[in-house]
Amino acid sequence: MENISKKYLICNGDANSYITHGGLPYNLFKNAKKYGLIDKAISLDYKKLKYWKSIWNLFQLLKYGKPKGFQWSQLYAKKLIKQINYLNDQELSILSIYPLLPSYPWPDKWDVDFYIDATISQILDEYNFSNLISKSYKVEIISREKLNYLRANKIICRSNWAIKSLINDYQIEESKISLIPGGANLDLKEVDRSKLLFFPPKPSINNPIIVGFIGLDWERKGGNFLLKLADIFIENNIPFEIRVVGPKKNTLPNHKSLKYVGFIDKFLNLDLFIKELKSWHFGTLFSKAEAFGISNRECLILGVPVICHDIGGISSTLPESNFGKMFDANPSPLIVYSWLMDIFNPYDKYIGLRKKLLKQYKSFAWDSTIINLIKVLNK
Repeated sequence: MENISKKYLICNGDANSYITHGGLPYNLFKNAKKYGLIDKAISLDYKKLKYWKSIWNLFQLLKYGKPKGFQWSQLYAKKLIKQINYLNDQELSILSIYPLLPSYPWPDKWDVDFYIDATISQILDEYNFSNLISKSYKVEIISREKLNYLRANKIICRSNWAIKSLINDYQIEESKISLIPGGANLDLKEVDRSKLLFFPPKPSINNPIIVGFIGLDWERKGGNFLLKLADIFIENNIPFEIRVVGPKKNTLPNHKSLKYVGFIDKFLNLDLFIKELKSWHFGTLFSKAEAFGISNRECLILGVPVICHDIGGISSTLPESNFGKMFDANPSPLIVYSWLMDIFNPYDKYIGLRKKLLKQYKSFAWDSTIINLIKVLNK
């Protein structure tokens, strides 16, 4: 492989920890180091900024009446980056997966590229954070973020959704932008792939149709849509089960179709995580807002098809075919019900879908992402 400049990986937190941001920085670093793309993952500890957060929040409260948004502030970025002052005089290349770190102007000897799932403008608007901060502060945040993009070498996005924002909201030249979706945050190197040939039984009066939900935020991730879908199956006397991985039990509604699984640490209990997902007929993602949707990639790499809708960056998590079904944004539950009833008839058609999907597993792995990152960053 061609020799390329090594990079330091920066995220909003400890990029060495598998619990940071769902494991994305950890998996990115682990695989990028193998290929010689990244030399070191930086550990930034925002917990050390509690004092400064209190002071900043008080100032925002007195000035705007809205004491939120410290994580997007210039003070936050400067204090975090000060934790790596020892690198200021070094010539180094940085790949950052947080749009506001580092904050320009950075040291002259630093070359910076960004690998983002969404712009801050999208996060503020689509996740309803804009109402937590003042309009003038929002303008300041976006201005600093735009300056970062203008001064960076390249901006690589995990979704087309983010690319549209860079072009339309930030007026960034399209030639500076690339699309490279992230990989599934699962280490399948030691997994016997023959175990992935397990398929759930054909739906019947004794075997329900099983769909799965992964995520901490039941409301935002579209959990209530699944309950509406379940109600249609119940009305038609068809057994239907929603298996829920992630949220705390006390945040979930009561419903006869909902089966609480709990949190599964996929780094410590990978076999259990795989067994759970393989028992589903489909993974689901009907989020109200979604920058990417890593749960889709985790299902797909295991050969589990997904059903979802075209919101945010979800479409960029999917291959062009043989993945399940992406519906138009905010579909009627009846449309999803009709499609599910059709895909299982005959059941061999559904099994054929899963077998085709299993053959594509390499395209959902971080190795594929890293190889594409190398091509873009080494131009």
